[in-house]
Amino acid sequence: MSLAVAPAAAKSSGLSSLAVALSGLAVAGGVVYLAEKLVNLGKGAGKMMFDLIVEKYKQHQLETGIKIGRKQGREEGLVEGLEQGREQGLEQGREEAREQAREQGRATRAWYERQQAAFRAGLPFDEPPPLYDPEAHANGADAG
Repeated sequence: MSLAVAPAAAKSSGLSSLAVALSGLAVAGGVVYLAEKLVNLGKGAGKMMFDLIVEKYKQHQLETGIKIGRKQGREEGLVEGLEQGREQGLEQGREEAREQAREQGRATRAWYERQQAAFRAGLPFDEPPPLYDPEAHANGADAG
């Protein structure tokens, strides 16, 4: 080798070392950049997963609350409906009993007027009163 070629080789060796060093720095910078992006991506994905889980939990709580509310509403409605039905049934029963008592009163008054008219006319009157139950008033005649 000649001396004239040696410095050129040394220069090129220094340039290539510099090029290698710079490319290494570039790769390292790229790796650091990628690492930073991956960390940020991981953080973002973690936050997204956390938000998704929280949202699912809230949705589940809401659905559970709605189900419980509906069930309680049905139970309360059933109780309220039964109470209203019972009250309406009692009132209807009372009204029917009052009407039946009025009807029986009219029938008894009509029977009494027929009986009095027969007595005034001197005619026999053997018609039993409207509520008369011959089996309940057997006086032991049929019992045996």
